[in-house]
Amino acid sequence: MEKNEKIKFFIFSDESGSWHDADDVYVRSWVVITENDSEKLLNKIEEIKHFLNANELSWKTLAGNESYFSYFDDLNFRIFITISSPRDILWDRKYVVTKNFNTNIENFDFGELDINIEEYIKDRILRDIKNALFLNFYEKFHIENAKKGIERVIKPTDYELIYRIDPPQMPKDGWKKILTNITGTSVNIEFPKSSKSQGIQFADIIAGCVRSLLIKDNNYNKACVFLKRIKKKLIAKNKNNPNPNLIFYGEINKELISRCGAIWNI
Repeated sequence: MEKNEKIKFFIFSDESGSWHDADDVYVRSWVVITENDSEKLLNKIEEIKHFLNANELSWKTLAGNESYFSYFDDLNFRIFITISSPRDILWDRKYVVTKNFNTNIENFDFGELDINIEEYIKDRILRDIKNALFLNFYEKFHIENAKKGIERVIKPTDYELIYRIDPPQMPKDGWKKILTNITGTSVNIEFPKSSKSQGIQFADIIAGCVRSLLIKDNNYNKACVFLKRIKKKLIAKNKNNPNPNLIFYGEINKELISRCGAIWNI
């Protein structure tokens, strides 16, 4: 390595859960790993996929094969988790634009369009509004809070941060623009499909594991076991920027808050 060359860190991120479903939980994981260890992670993911004859490794697949939980014990990586409650964005008091949408849209002149086309346009407008709100408000805070957490252990002035993000549930250009605005500089970011990125597959495993814990699905017990193995990789708790990080803490129900807090005690 040349004297002025920065150490490269990859930041892999993936999401679990649908923010369209009010009864779901939206989890985004951020895995921070050195370039050297990312190569090791690639090999480990490929080995497990080979043994399981799987095209892609996900939390659902790994959860059914507990014997591979220890595969990642010797890797040097850190984890930050951001979480939001989709219920907040649907009809929250802040979002008058969506709350009063059905009433306000009735005043719009659609001319002589067929009623089916009119209903289709209304639905598309509402979905676009929700997408814009989630990207520019909720997802923005996921990115911003994760950046704060990651920078507790890695200073971007000392290292080169390389982002690899699973294609998000909204426009890639918008996502990249928000990250660029938050960092205040251009960023090295790509959006490869998870099937093309072993790092993103690992981020999916982490996000899926945490979501299983929070919604207590069929993989809850396996999630407890796996998280116990990787808990030491979580970036330490912090009063102002906790990990897991609940987006808009005051708007999330107490049960979910309690489950998030219990992660450190597993």
